[in-house]
Amino acid sequence: MNSEQRIEVSGVLSRIVETLSNDNDWVNFADIGNTMSSQGVSFKSFGYDKLRSFLLDFSDIFQFQEVVDGDKPPVYFARLKNYTNTITPKTTVFRDSDNTKTKYLKGDIRSMWLFNWANIAPHQIKSLAEMATQENWSFGKNSDDDEYSGLRNYLTYTFKRLCSENKVVFVKDEERNEEYAAFNTGLVDNSYDWIYALFKENTMHEIEKNWYLVGFVVAGEDAGKSLVKFFNPLPERADYFSGKPENMFYNTKSGELMCDYTHIILERIYRLPLDFLKENCPADYLTIDGIFIDDVYFLDDRNEDKLRFFSSLSEKLKDKRYFNRLRNRFDDAVNLALKKVEWNYKTAVPMYFPSKNNVSLLLPLSLCDEKVDLALVVTRHDNGSYQGETVLPLDIAYSNSRLITKPESDWLDITK
Repeated sequence: MNSEQRIEVSGVLSRIVETLSNDNDWVNFADIGNTMSSQGVSFKSFGYDKLRSFLLDFSDIFQFQEVVDGDKPPVYFARLKNYTNTITPKTTVFRDSDNTKTKYLKGDIRSMWLFNWANIAPHQIKSLAEMATQENWSFGKNSDDDEYSGLRNYLTYTFKRLCSENKVVFVKDEERNEEYAAFNTGLVDNSYDWIYALFKENTMHEIEKNWYLVGFVVAGEDAGKSLVKFFNPLPERADYFSGKPENMFYNTKSGELMCDYTHIILERIYRLPLDFLKENCPADYLTIDGIFIDDVYFLDDRNEDKLRFFSSLSEKLKDKRYFNRLRNRFDDAVNLALKKVEWNYKTAVPMYFPSKNNVSLLLPLSLCDEKVDLALVVTRHDNGSYQGETVLPLDIAYSNSRLITKPESDWLDITK
């Protein structure tokens, strides 16, 4: 690929890994490849035979790690440079519906991708969108040519959560010696009946995927009759709150919200609104080595010129006078968000972190005017206190929150 293509692809890959890792985790190569495929990015179109060789060629933006577990083939991971976490391999367990037999899918749970595990045709995704209550599934920066990109993303991470909760159910039709699998999609039809994904084992061994989708079904209707015949009880939906309803809401009486301002302001400065930076940074800080902030702000986040510019700006803003100016303005936005939460508890939107397999809350940040610019990610500790962790662009915040339920807060409805 030429240099221009490489810059563009580097930006796409960086956003993919950053989204999957949520700022601080390793990401399985398979996860990256699956997301690339869902976004229409093919490594083969750039002359590579294997995903691994393609990704390893981007060592300028990624660190890599190989994990070996006994005699199993090695598993490869990537992360954006300057992160320091380690990997803990896991095993995902699936049980038959009578809970007497156990199936194992071995490997790190992040490699359990629905569309790698089973064959699901594009027309089946479309049928699910038409079956479920009406919703716009084309949200996100890379959805211009794919009206169901959001739905595929939803199914992918819902399946991953169900894997971690042991809620993908397997049964065997002893009479016909056929095996079925099913899970609850968490979506409902217009009668508010659950929609399930029903799979059948693929006995054609030359086919790479072991399962194929029979259909998205409602229990007792059409193909859903097989669901009732073989699965009792029916598969449960994903639970993101671990039986703790207090994690669904923000308690404004819990004390002061503490924020990681060093991370938010200095390490994620490129996410802060352009107008906010112009209003609160000294004018001479906004031109660095002859480059004005307007020249780089809208470039890909991993563009080298942009990286150098914001790294230099971050260093300059370590001056307490200007750091505190930004922090004080940020505090104003946080306090306004908390007032909104106190007025309407639905303002705080639950969000699922796929890579961390936990739930946080999102608060709206209006840093320039009344318009919401960013989402503040807030974690609730066991003692009831809250920590502001980072800020996310609204499209990523919406995508992660939609894994739990369709947000009811107007501020996060980016599908309008």
